[in-house]
Amino acid sequence: MALFNVIYREPGAAAVRGSFEGDSESAVASELAARGFSVLMVEATSSGSWREKLERLSNVRLRMPRFGASPDELSLLCEVFKTLYASGIPLLDIVSMTIKETANPWLRRKLEIVLANLKVGDSLATALSDPRCARAFPRLMREMVHVGEENGRLDASFEKLAATFRQMAETKREMSSALTYPAFTLVVFFAVCTVLAIMIPEALAKFVGEGELDAIKGRLPVSIKILFALHDNPARLAMPPAAVAALALLWNVAARFRRLRYFQDALKRRLPVVGKLFTQSSLIRFLDVVAANQESGIQIDESLKLAGGSAGDAVLEASVARMRAGILKTGCGLADAMAAEGEDLYPGLVRQMARAGEESGHLPEMLRPVVAFYSAQLHASLKKALDMITPAMIVALGSVVGPIIMGVFKTISMMNDAMAG
Repeated sequence: MALFNVIYREPGAAAVRGSFEGDSESAVASELAARGFSVLMVEATSSGSWREKLERLSNVRLRMPRFGASPDELSLLCEVFKTLYASGIPLLDIVSMTIKETANPWLRRKLEIVLANLKVGDSLATALSDPRCARAFPRLMREMVHVGEENGRLDASFEKLAATFRQMAETKREMSSALTYPAFTLVVFFAVCTVLAIMIPEALAKFVGEGELDAIKGRLPVSIKILFALHDNPARLAMPPAAVAALALLWNVAARFRRLRYFQDALKRRLPVVGKLFTQSSLIRFLDVVAANQESGIQIDESLKLAGGSAGDAVLEASVARMRAGILKTGCGLADAMAAEGEDLYPGLVRQMARAGEESGHLPEMLRPVVAFYSAQLHASLKKALDMITPAMIVALGSVVGPIIMGVFKTISMMNDAMAG
């Protein structure tokens, strides 16, 4: 019996590599299929060159397990719930239909828990509040579903939730797109430096000669000396990427602690360009959630509590907690509480519109134009930031590559002078 390399996957799980013995590729595939596996690739261990194997492997899409639900998925989920509920379909059937169409295995398992809770007679809000589903369905979603069930307008609650999650997803995509180009340029920067550190010292040694190069090594330009130092000690080439990866890991770990996350968000707000983008995006999420909660009939204190947790900004969350405590203690309005927090957190336009909304009794209608205004401003700021990043990255790459090229020409000129003398 021959040995075959296989790639297979269990239903709803990640792809797995392994080795199995069998008479032929079809026999191994049939055996794995009989065990309930989905076979992605079967090949003999000695068949084909490594290039052919690499090409076949690159055509296999490995599905990695997911542990979370994105705002896009939650927005689509709420849209489906709203449409089906407005059509008169019972909740049990809605959840059952949604489970079959959900592509995210992790979210599908959470919906199965919700379905099991509904079958024993729980309300939808209670079913969503199961501790096992806490990461899948945010508190904002659970509270607005509860309000919708209380006032008999569950479809309206789902509509507002879909709009809220859609806004969060759009903001997240915009921020990610703004960071994609700098991240890609940083990778290219490290790759270019690595290639130069490997190739240029070897090329100079071959062109000039080892003995002649040693004679003038002390008079080489600084950029060429750095390249030789990196070439002689390859471990130093991995230090900058490793340092960046370590800082990113420490940053993500620190975000799990409340006090450190507050420090991180305060630091983000002080950054030249990123700070403005971060401040605007968190303010948009906060105002959007407050408006949606007020439209659903949630009290202002509970509305602020939900909005602060969904802003994604520890500084703004702490400010909202202080405003909520002040409103409960003194009975002041939202505009007065914002004024007490200062202009940095709540600009004058936000306070004026909030005051007008409280006086007229139409707070959500007054906050929606503010959300639209700051969303348009965020788009303009992102475009401006991208326009600034491109020339900055070009200058950064030129500041590294330029001295190296000049150093190469200077080294060759020095060697020609030495030979002429």
